[in-house]
Amino acid sequence: MSGILEADNVPERRGVYLLTHPRSASNLLQTMMEKQPGYQNSEYKLFDAGFATLNQLQRGPLSEWPEEDRKDLLDKFTAGWDSLQDEIANANKNGLQAFIKEHTHFLRDPTKFFSALYPTDTPNLPSLNLHERNVPPSTSARTNPTSLPDSFLLSMQPIFQIRHPALMFPSMYRALKTRFVQTTSEPLVAAILTLSHSRALYDWYTTHAPASRLPRVIDADDIMNSPAAVRRLCEQTGLSAEHVLYEWDERAAEDPVKKVFLSTIYASKGIVKGKDASALNVAAEREKWVGEWGVDDAQGIARFVDEAMADYEYLHSRRTTGSSVA
Repeated sequence: MSGILEADNVPERRGVYLLTHPRSASNLLQTMMEKQPGYQNSEYKLFDAGFATLNQLQRGPLSEWPEEDRKDLLDKFTAGWDSLQDEIANANKNGLQAFIKEHTHFLRDPTKFFSALYPTDTPNLPSLNLHERNVPPSTSARTNPTSLPDSFLLSMQPIFQIRHPALMFPSMYRALKTRFVQTTSEPLVAAILTLSHSRALYDWYTTHAPASRLPRVIDADDIMNSPAAVRRLCEQTGLSAEHVLYEWDERAAEDPVKKVFLSTIYASKGIVKGKDASALNVAAEREKWVGEWGVDDAQGIARFVDEAMADYEYLHSRRTTGSSVA
């Protein structure tokens, strides 16, 4: 039985939620949408909380953490959620909707990451249940795979951005190697190099979203090479194709962590050609990984790519193209 909402139960639309994966060229799409009329463009709200979780997975089971540290981790999510609600409220106050980007990993309850990594651990910790302001907890359901309430997610128009794993994953690992990890065997790497979170949330939306707000998928290749696909995406999601940017000024990133992930887009003045998967030869790429990181790490990246391909192909087959949904 479909879970798609009847018209009378559709929550008021509050914006667009760009749901992405690190190194999927999501900063490119967000930049292209910066001047959308009627929208307030926002940066990540759960980045700090999500990355704090993933970057501490190696510490061991949560039950072994000091109580103060566990509370601090969950408090980061609560603070990020408060900031997200503030953004939505501020946009509404200004007569606007919000355009917000977040990596799907960072929406997940941190206790779920730890229980998956340490399945024999039984910390007996309550899951992170976030509720909307002015909504009684008893009526704020959560059936989705994130830490956010259904009512919020269903009030947003979701756009899932994807990119070929053989391009995303080595790029992300290269960024992580600058200051966060040493090898592909570390928990942080496995937690990020997957598309399972995007697929799970996409599937939830397909059975719960109102018919007027179905989830859309866009591939990085189409963003870079197909203005028609971008136009079609705008038509599907209530954005203005006429206000999509294809040129902008260079910028500087001040946050040292975010700088690692924003260097390409901030140094650009438009779409950088040659970063798509049109000429991708995965076998040749694997040889490059061996030369860059050695056999063990190259095999690790290759394994993560192989494991993600089913999810990528599933989402890719549902993507928006220049004329229709493929």
